[in-house]
Amino acid sequence: MHHRPGWRQSTRKIIRRSNFVVSRLRRTLGKLINQASLYRLTDDALLLSSALAGIVVGLVIVAYHAVLELFETGLQFLAPGVFHSITWTEWLIPVIGMLGGLLVGVLKKYVFKDVTHRGLASVSDQLKMESTQPISWKLSFHAILLSTISIGTGGGAGRESPTVILGASVSSGLGRIGAMSKRHIRVLGAAGAAAAISGIFNAPLGGILFAVEAITGELRARTFIPIVIASVLATSTVRAILGNKPLLMAPLATPITLLDYPLLALAGVLSAFVAAYYLRSYRYSAEKTTKLVMKLPFVLRPALGGLLASIPLIFLPQLLETSYNPINQAIAGQGLWWIALATVLVKPITNAITIASGGEGGTFAPALKVGALFGFCFGTVLMFFVPETSVGLYAIVGAAAVIAGAFSAPLTGGILLFEISGNYGLLLPLLFTSVFSTYIIRRMKVTTFNPIQESIDN
Repeated sequence: MHHRPGWRQSTRKIIRRSNFVVSRLRRTLGKLINQASLYRLTDDALLLSSALAGIVVGLVIVAYHAVLELFETGLQFLAPGVFHSITWTEWLIPVIGMLGGLLVGVLKKYVFKDVTHRGLASVSDQLKMESTQPISWKLSFHAILLSTISIGTGGGAGRESPTVILGASVSSGLGRIGAMSKRHIRVLGAAGAAAAISGIFNAPLGGILFAVEAITGELRARTFIPIVIASVLATSTVRAILGNKPLLMAPLATPITLLDYPLLALAGVLSAFVAAYYLRSYRYSAEKTTKLVMKLPFVLRPALGGLLASIPLIFLPQLLETSYNPINQAIAGQGLWWIALATVLVKPITNAITIASGGEGGTFAPALKVGALFGFCFGTVLMFFVPETSVGLYAIVGAAAVIAGAFSAPLTGGILLFEISGNYGLLLPLLFTSVFSTYIIRRMKVTTFNPIQESIDN
């Protein structure tokens, strides 16, 4: 009995001390939460988030490449003897294209029925300051999954647009998870888009310029710095896993003199006409395809597009968008000019058929291929007049010039191909031809694929 008062007093002391500790802990946690809430609105948080976004986008790009290469191996197995003898296995390619399109149609109808987008234009629109619609996670799943099926089964669209959507979605999604401001979320979206292009082409400068020229249309420190961080880390992530091998091989070292620039200017001008052909034939084919597939049920539209786009693969496997081997062959001066020319003429059509019928993908990589193969043809013709002509030089400047003209992005065209090739001696010719191409396209008043430039021109 004599110990009860002491026990009660000890209990009260313990309770008081516990309350004191809990109160201090609550105040400390409150301060930390308040600081964290304020920190998420700072530029430091924006830079940290852009770094994380770059790494995540890089990892996804590695997986995306691996899946497309697997599809390419399967299609090449079916068509080992193209241009020599057509066997029955080649005729399975259109069937695969049709089944791939059918699967895309089913997924669009029943899984992604509330998701709509217009490729790079959707990304650009949703990253504008006046936009209130965020880039959703579902949009990125839609773009990557359906583009993998569409491209992997023989569709004519490129891989860059879905990856840009993914990069922008992942980055802006991180911003939404962190409850960041709308301005920071938009900047992160642009950084993710730049990281995607940087990772695909192993070219951080090209990705940065693409985001500035074709996505955001602005160059300010608050936007530019996160874009740089995301692009560099995405490229470094891809290099760490896949190695620092250039995506496109540089042509043999050829000294470029002042006398070469008139021919390079001519290549730039002609590339502008090729870009104009691409843009106009793409839009014409897209209109015709849209009218044709509208007669079919929604689910069957991509199936018809997949069938029509994959039939030419039997005769022109260079049209396949699962690898960049045709571009490398053109830069190496290998191949037949008439096959390259046929690919230049047909590629915009299959690209348009795939996208207009409901398939997934973009226009950037197909335009790059068309430019390289045109440059190969141009260089081959020049060899008859100037035997020492480097065909590979004109293949790579043609690729840059057609990209510059088709997207009204001269810096992206020149710098991207310079980085991809890793050849400093090509920088001036690439920029020179890209500027000529862009100038001619603007004088012709041809509507480009660049959503920013379209809004300016209109």
